[in-house]
Amino acid sequence: MKQISVPAHAKGERLDVFLTSEWPETNRTQIAKRIKSGEISVNGKTASVHQFLKEGDEISILKEELRKPSKAAPKSKLGSLHTQHASLPRLDIIKETEDWIVVNKPVGVVVHPDTRHLTGTLVDAVLKHAPQMAKVGEDPSRPGIMHRLDKEVSGLMVFAKTQAAFDSLKHQFATHTVDKRYLALVHGEITQEEGDLKFRIARSTSKNRMAAKPQTAEDGKAAWTHYKNIRRFHHATLLELTILSGRTHQIRAHLLAFNHPVIGDPLYTRAGLSRSIKAPHTLLQNIHLAFTDPTTGERQIFDLTPSQSMLHMMSQLSPPHLKKV
Repeated sequence: MKQISVPAHAKGERLDVFLTSEWPETNRTQIAKRIKSGEISVNGKTASVHQFLKEGDEISILKEELRKPSKAAPKSKLGSLHTQHASLPRLDIIKETEDWIVVNKPVGVVVHPDTRHLTGTLVDAVLKHAPQMAKVGEDPSRPGIMHRLDKEVSGLMVFAKTQAAFDSLKHQFATHTVDKRYLALVHGEITQEEGDLKFRIARSTSKNRMAAKPQTAEDGKAAWTHYKNIRRFHHATLLELTILSGRTHQIRAHLLAFNHPVIGDPLYTRAGLSRSIKAPHTLLQNIHLAFTDPTTGERQIFDLTPSQSMLHMMSQLSPPHLKKV
């Protein structure tokens, strides 16, 4: 058995991310499998893949060496013949250059392979289109990925096709010079024209999701979401959202804490919501993306109109304070 004591610089890191840095020859998918199988524990207790670490935590690993993937359940090899014969999502390309590709991610598609989705991801489709992207980035299972969208969230995403473009875009994301804006249809009527949500984001101790906590809380990470009120309906509001930090499920967790969860969100929801407002999926969409071209230095700006699901839902809603007859 191998034991690792979490150093001060790793405080607040996710368990799978920390262990991936300890084993640079592997990736987070392999680490996640070992955590879920019970081979890895923290302070003598069963660990979670997304568990956040504290300085001094003791990580116990039953076997230091990594096991090879089982031949009985072959892992998808990105860009391989196996992947190309899998059912791939349709690739909606907005714009493409030699360095990057911008796509409109559809609802219901996972961005990259994980323990539950080995094939049929957005990355698989992008790699079939641009196989040279396979070695771009820092994680073989997430080639070219600059940012992610949840499975039930649609909208604009950019992938790097070269390592130079990846490094440039990574720096732009880290320095907040990439502009992303989301559209969300939420429960409840919001009267404020705009505002800021600054709840801290931490892993929930009672549910399999993130939790938004007060700014004064000691745990979690600082997070900042700015919202603008676009249009109000009876029991609903259309918001434009800008995130000034990139926490997991940030918008969804913030809006739930704000008491205005996203319509159609099955995870970040609460009791007492209007039963007449239902949607087939989470009505959250990344509608605006802007970044600087790594090669030309020109600003690239992309915008989407609201999705058909969003438009259909709004057509079913009444103006504020008026009930449908």
